[in-house]
Amino acid sequence: MKPLLTNEVSFMSTSQIADNLRLKDAAAYIGVSKPTLWRLAEQDKNFPKKIRISNRCCIYRKADLDTWLAGKEV
Repeated sequence: MKPLLTNEVSFMSTSQIADNLRLKDAAAYIGVSKPTLWRLAEQDKNFPKKIRISNRCCIYRKADLDTWLAGKEV
């Protein structure tokens, strides 16, 4: 059986942790509110998937958000 993600997080390096953003930080990073972030996650099929760390904690990978933002540029 694969270990839970919460156990895996404790083995992440500092740079790996810095490359992940909590929901509030992810919203600020892409310049939207938290409700808009939730809406994008629900309605935009190309929006990066959030990663659930625990029952109450989710993150987004900064690299995934950068890729999504690059795809939005005109």
